[in-house]
Amino acid sequence: MKQFMSRYSYESVHLFLNQFAIGLFGITLSLAAGMAKNEGLRIGTSIFSIIFFLFLQYIAMWKVGAGDRVSADLGKLKKDYSVPVKMWLLSNSLNLLLALLISLAIWFNGAGPLDSIGGFASVVKLIIEGMYTGILAIRVGEVPLNSLWFMHFITTLPALAVIFAAYVLGFNNIKFFKTDGKKQ
Repeated sequence: MKQFMSRYSYESVHLFLNQFAIGLFGITLSLAAGMAKNEGLRIGTSIFSIIFFLFLQYIAMWKVGAGDRVSADLGKLKKDYSVPVKMWLLSNSLNLLLALLISLAIWFNGAGPLDSIGGFASVVKLIIEGMYTGILAIRVGEVPLNSLWFMHFITTLPALAVIFAAYVLGFNNIKFFKTDGKKQ
């Protein structure tokens, strides 16, 4: 674990900081669309923010995979596709903890201190995962998606899929985007 942390902690923090920055961007756009009372715009800006966030995650993880490929070619590293999953867990550990706290508050219907803890966790999650605000505000029947406990876990899954795919593509030197300014 120590070797993993020394090799990948910086990149994992980078993934989280990308999320935090786009979260602030997304919540700002969602609030502006909400103040304009335009649900379509709120959903559209949320989708745009999510795509932008996933693009940034893709670029960061593709570079990690490509770097690991160089190390593997030199015999310094073995191919290990658990690396992106571990990096996702590290960079999303706060998201998963907040989702758990919010879920507990929902399950126990805000009983006692869980109500305060769940409320605090919701505010923090709103800030760091602000790109999902417009989507989670959609009502299915009379219930907004953000009041369903499992939605707080589901919002972490697109990042897992992109982080894993980008690492594998980077490790195998398969490019979908030109990121280095050179012709392919």
